[in-house]
Amino acid sequence: MSASVLSEFRRQPFMAVGQILFKTIIQLLKSIWPFILLVLVRSDGERDTAGEFILIVLPAFALSKALVDYFFFKFRITEEEVQVKTGFFSRKQITLPLHKIQAVHINQSWIQKIFNLSELAFDTPGSGKAEVTIQLEKQQAEELMAFVLQKSTAAEKTENNDDLIAELSFRDLLKLGLTSNHFETLLILIGLFLSFLNNIKDIVDDYFNENLLEVSANKLLESSILFISMGVFAILILSVVVSLIRTILAYINFRITKTAQGFNISKGLINSSQKLVPFEKVQFLSWKTNWLRKQISMFLFEFHTIGGKEVKNKLKIKIPVTSELILQKLATTYIPEIPEHFASSLKVHPSYLFRNTLFFGILPSVILAIPLFIFADEKALLLLLLPFYVFLYFWLYSRKFLFSWTSNLININTGVFGKRTVILKWEKIQSVKISQSLFQQRKSLADLIVHTAGGTITAPYIPLEAARELQNFALYKVESSGEGW
Repeated sequence: MSASVLSEFRRQPFMAVGQILFKTIIQLLKSIWPFILLVLVRSDGERDTAGEFILIVLPAFALSKALVDYFFFKFRITEEEVQVKTGFFSRKQITLPLHKIQAVHINQSWIQKIFNLSELAFDTPGSGKAEVTIQLEKQQAEELMAFVLQKSTAAEKTENNDDLIAELSFRDLLKLGLTSNHFETLLILIGLFLSFLNNIKDIVDDYFNENLLEVSANKLLESSILFISMGVFAILILSVVVSLIRTILAYINFRITKTAQGFNISKGLINSSQKLVPFEKVQFLSWKTNWLRKQISMFLFEFHTIGGKEVKNKLKIKIPVTSELILQKLATTYIPEIPEHFASSLKVHPSYLFRNTLFFGILPSVILAIPLFIFADEKALLLLLLPFYVFLYFWLYSRKFLFSWTSNLININTGVFGKRTVILKWEKIQSVKISQSLFQQRKSLADLIVHTAGGTITAPYIPLEAARELQNFALYKVESSGEGW
């Protein structure tokens, strides 16, 4: 695509008004849905007036905001930069140099599919979200993505076809969903339920007996153990089902290909997305697995690009990997060869386990358990179990932690109930810091903190002399290398 096509400021396609209107209505409903629920449970006379107000004012406000957002949003893309002008009362202009763009995404929700639109999003360093999003027709969005990435990476034109790295079958989706973090889903369900109760509490107080919750709780406690066990089992099954559905919807039609500019990643059915990650924007790699996934050679691979922890979770580049062969293909694009064994490696000092058990397990449990037992209930003594859990947690972490290196790369293995591997090239390091507490000074220990543009990596409680040698070697590699971040 020629840059001259979009060199003048222009608006998004007019059909974008529908998407903006839908998004505005959803945001309003999320903010005022308790008020709407209150209107619905009121008496008929009160409901008519409030209902008319909602039916008239809410759509009018949403339509007005959508039109303002549409008419006062203009953009252009030149050979050097992307520029966006927004705002009515408060004007704002955003300029993104093309060489600073680290990744480009194409997202398409189900409502955008109706209007034949796609959302083109640009990521830049230091931003936790897509700094600029533009709605375009799908074909135009794909052409612009290729144009911007070609300019940002200075890639040479090539006639080679894209190389398919991996795609997920329905069987792979089932394995990925059944081995995902169901505990996380359980906490999400509990959080949504508690949030719902909190939002409607003031509404239902006027219509239900104040002792309703207390009576319900007493009846539940009087129920048989079998009934309670069936309830717990049903909740666990629901968590597994919800995890499976979330995984299938998130990764269906998943496909990753290797192009001249980088990795092209597409996925999704109802809400689809397409991302292109330039090779040189990747700072380091990581992949993790739990015990169950390890048995079937399944991993969750991640490209850590510029931005690190500031990047929101939905913008992170996570790839489900179904075999070690695919894992090797992805890793070798970052560094050609990863040795199976390392001559140089470090473990954390044993005092790391005992110090953390003391400060995060024994002391908190004693400080909290005694006053709660005296002034509250004898169940507070259950807090005395905390040190055992903390000890187990840090024992597993200490046992699995291994900091290894060669003259080309750093390899770090961590994990508690699973395993996580990090691969980092020395040349991608921005700075290395050595930190010591008073206890570490007495034991000649230190924390080695490695800063990169993609995040921070820490090696805790290693010998001070080894930390200084690694710091000096990292400085030497960065200064002697001509490779940029």
